[in-house]
Amino acid sequence: MRFTILAAGALLPLAACNQGPSTEESARRTGDVRLENASVEEVAKQAVAADAKAPAQSGQWETGVQLVALEPGGMPEQIAAKMKEDVGKPPRTERGCRKAEELKPFDVSKLGTMASGCRFSKYRFVGGKLDAAMACDTPMGKAQMSFAGTQTPTAFDLTMTQRQTPAGQTKETSMTVRMTGKRIGECKA
Repeated sequence: MRFTILAAGALLPLAACNQGPSTEESARRTGDVRLENASVEEVAKQAVAADAKAPAQSGQWETGVQLVALEPGGMPEQIAAKMKEDVGKPPRTERGCRKAEELKPFDVSKLGTMASGCRFSKYRFVGGKLDAAMACDTPMGKAQMSFAGTQTPTAFDLTMTQRQTPAGQTKETSMTVRMTGKRIGECKA
């Protein structure tokens, strides 16, 4: 009997990890999104539903953007040289009063027509952790993007990597950008 209880207890975490795809209703109820091979529209609907569970808190925020890595590939040399200067520099930060809707480092609902040729191979936002991958057919060629990080009502830390081989070129261009933010207080009147 004791062995059965221990075995069942050991399997519970595995069962939780193997939950099927989420629905809008489950996303609204739990705040989690689990999708594979999903359209941008499907992910956007569930992301909006999930956001209702723990929305970002309006207030005074400090946000930052940092170019972490760059492989210029076939990028024009003038543009590549300018961007290479920014790699590894401290993040560009700003402080300001922000509304909740301004505090989404990766807002799928705002991709709109720009993402018409895109599809998520996976989109997992579970327990405040994001792990997503998206592929797009664009006029500039095929692009792959990955997103990983955390988001809570008072902070976010997201890293995005994009890889693309522009049409007519053989060298892949890639860049990694990190976006951070934290709530630092109430807005001043």
